[in-house]
Amino acid sequence: MAKIFLYISLFFLFQASLFAQHVFNRTFQSIITSSTNFAKSTTVISVRDSGYFTVGLNYNQAQVSAIKLNKFGDTSWTYTADLGLNSGEFLSTVLEDINGNFIAAGVAGDPVLHQSHAILVKFSKDTGDTLWVQKIGLPNLSERFYSVKQTYDLGYIVAGFRYNVDASSSDLYLVKTDSMGIPEWERTYGGASFDFANAIEIADDGGFMLFGTTYSYGEGPYNMYLIKTDSLGNQLWQKTYGGMLEDYGTSICKLNDGNFVLAGSRNISADTIASTLLKIDSQGAVIWEKYILGNIKAQEFFGVKQFPTGDILACGFMQGNDLSTTASGILYRFNETDGSIIWQKQYDYFHEDSTQHYFYGMDVCLDGGLVMAGMVRDLRPGASPGNSMWVVKTDCLGNDSIWDNACDFTIGLKEIEKDALFNLYPNPSTGAVTLDYFIPQNTQNQSVSFYDATGKLVQKVDFSGEGQIQLNVDCSGFSNGVYQCVLVSGKEVMHQCKLVIVKSQALSQILSLPKQSVLTTHMEFPGLAPGRKSRTIPAITTPPSKQT
Repeated sequence: MAKIFLYISLFFLFQASLFAQHVFNRTFQSIITSSTNFAKSTTVISVRDSGYFTVGLNYNQAQVSAIKLNKFGDTSWTYTADLGLNSGEFLSTVLEDINGNFIAAGVAGDPVLHQSHAILVKFSKDTGDTLWVQKIGLPNLSERFYSVKQTYDLGYIVAGFRYNVDASSSDLYLVKTDSMGIPEWERTYGGASFDFANAIEIADDGGFMLFGTTYSYGEGPYNMYLIKTDSLGNQLWQKTYGGMLEDYGTSICKLNDGNFVLAGSRNISADTIASTLLKIDSQGAVIWEKYILGNIKAQEFFGVKQFPTGDILACGFMQGNDLSTTASGILYRFNETDGSIIWQKQYDYFHEDSTQHYFYGMDVCLDGGLVMAGMVRDLRPGASPGNSMWVVKTDCLGNDSIWDNACDFTIGLKEIEKDALFNLYPNPSTGAVTLDYFIPQNTQNQSVSFYDATGKLVQKVDFSGEGQIQLNVDCSGFSNGVYQCVLVSGKEVMHQCKLVIVKSQALSQILSLPKQSVLTTHMEFPGLAPGRKSRTIPAITTPPSKQT
């Protein structure tokens, strides 16, 4: 009897391990070791094969760095090179395209002219080879990209800033490209001083929300800066947020209800910094706001996402009273309705004084967990010089240890075999699709939902039953583009895939995609979140000299 009990216990333990959310906390060293070594992850995304992809820089900002990880945090491949575009290169942002390849954006420097140009790079998902590299900008100016999104036509919208050395000023920089990264149009926005964009989101109306920091407008020397444009980049309005000291805008996330959440930091005093979170409506009016500091000296948010349940997640770092020695990565979970804190976590790799840890980006994962990326600096006597790239994968409660893993909520596949039980076809489609799905037992609250490229819910179909289900869905009202299909059973998101709607042969490249629906992990679910009055600036028409 004891043996039978042991076997049963081991069986259920093994079964539980199959459904567990994998967690890890890892650093990745530069291939070069020197006192000037500087390796840093600027962002990370969860990708459709249940792995992760992080980009950044390597060796004192001289090379780009990209690492593909599997679901356990092991390296699948690494790309570290200068791309043949001079020196001073790094990548700031990345997305997974509909084919599963990676589009990264950043900057390539010119050490001779002391200028830089914005770059778009496409990496092969399988080998890490560069499929193409586009250098974008004007010869006599300097440009950088900090945020990229894929548009309805499978092109890209990229945001950053353009710096004019002679005028000693910078402007927000917005570029629309085709699917090969070739610019179709570009715009600049801002005033007479320093203004720049750190993030971009696509609005419900097809326009764009550019978010960053301005030195030209606002009450203080620096303020958060938000610009709304139409689909062609024409400015509709702009707003600033902040006080009399310094406020910096770092990240924006579109929410499920059509509102937005803004993340950044605020100087409370000359040497005290609080992390900032604002929830605004589609016109930029503040719904609620949070400034968080506690009993420490500095805390900043750099990444923000919405969890499928609606809660808002923000990551960054905190520093103690001695700003030169110790810093930890942080992760907060907020209530979407009022911004109240649900929980907060602190992360370290070394767990010792004189070590510094920073998160610069994050994503929600297929298994319901979270992944953050940034940098670790070890200042202890005798430590190796320089910094390391840092990636932390947690469960849905923010735990990075298997002993703390207590999640009962997942948003994706628990085992790869489920792929065979789900099929959406034809894909691409002209408007009518069929969903085949096997349901072991009848479950309440079953539905399939379709979200457009901005994260807006376009259609939801509720259904019930068990066994093999065949559901016909009318998508004839959908416009041409790429949609996220999400299948929910009970409280669990069982499957996700991309659905491509093609009503014109003009998008012929889409027709070469596999007919099977492709599972994806990167859910750009916009969410909810911030309260205080913002100062509205009269809409400014960008001078002809700032438009191309």
